[in-house]
Amino acid sequence: MTNTALVQVKVDTETKKDVTSIYESLGLDLPTAVRIFFKKSIAVGGLPFELRNDTLSERWNIYKEARNSIQKNNVPEMSLDEINAEIAAVRASK
Repeated sequence: MTNTALVQVKVDTETKKDVTSIYESLGLDLPTAVRIFFKKSIAVGGLPFELRNDTLSERWNIYKEARNSIQKNNVPEMSLDEINAEIAAVRASK
């Protein structure tokens, strides 16, 4: 017989209901789905999906790259009024 250990996790009722519904639609019960998650974590040596918060850091990187490009190419700073005027001109030309 295989040694087993009890794993308990507390989640809110709505989360359990939602995830149980998803797993049942795949033909799995909750304990089986958790075991699959554990096995996949072992197989990949970490979480079986990418865990990140790209949105903020990605936007910040885009901003920094644009800022560096502007400074490197000696592009003059634009005021908010100049930016809005440029946007309006582009929209008017469409």
